[in-house]
Amino acid sequence: TGINYSHPDLGGCYGNNDVSSSCKVIGGWDYYNSDSNPYDDHGHGTHVAGIVAANGTIRGVAPDAKIIAIKACNAAGSCSDDAINAGINFCVNNASRFNISVISLSLGAGSYSNYCNTDSLAAAIDAAVAKNISVTIATGNAGSYTTISAPACVQSAIPVGSSTKLNTISTFSNTNSLVQLLAPGGDGSGNALNNINSTYLSASGYGSIFGTSMATPHVAGAIAIINQYLSATSQTRTPQQIESVLNATGFGIKDVGFSGLTFYRINVYDALISFNMTLTLQSP
Repeated sequence: TGINYSHPDLGGCYGNNDVSSSCKVIGGWDYYNSDSNPYDDHGHGTHVAGIVAANGTIRGVAPDAKIIAIKACNAAGSCSDDAINAGINFCVNNASRFNISVISLSLGAGSYSNYCNTDSLAAAIDAAVAKNISVTIATGNAGSYTTISAPACVQSAIPVGSSTKLNTISTFSNTNSLVQLLAPGGDGSGNALNNINSTYLSASGYGSIFGTSMATPHVAGAIAIINQYLSATSQTRTPQQIESVLNATGFGIKDVGFSGLTFYRINVYDALISFNMTLTLQSP
């Protein structure tokens, strides 16, 4: 839905696609209104952007990351596949220009038990992955343990389910055998402390929300950090390899009551350590 780039935790300015801009939200596009100003008039995009990279009163997973904002949806949160495809393709076509390493999609529809590689968004997602861009996608909030939403079911994508802050599977989260990763998405209760606080369009500038939409940007931020480290150490990994590392180093949560499957809540530190990362501690 775009981003409220005027929010101080999201940089307070818009870079207008200038690669030399110091703004956190360095650029993007509005495919709903067909202009270059992807300003959020809904709130969802601002919330997930803060989870990825807010740096202020709250801090996201990758607080020094810059962001490309794509607005594909209207003020009610409705999005066409054509607009979403255009947004993904913008990232593919500008991957080198803006150093884009991960796309976060907190959207979806339908119920799929197997891969949905004929989905209308699959070709664009495949093109992004071919550029070594990880595409993290929310699995959906229907509480199913046998199906997930599209386009999370596209084979080249990284589907993300939700865990609670107590390391259980969120009751609303879709999961099935296509899913490897979980990340914090809240428990869906009325207690805001149990859900995910991030930047928003409210009068206070913050809001606590739950959903696989909130879990997905946690994984996107983790992948941004991993790619930063890989780049700094002249290493590369494919999106599938990074997903596998996050799976192998994550905290296992077994779905005892339903599927019996085990999913892995991401652990960024352990994922980095698995790449033989050397830490130098500086005072203080």
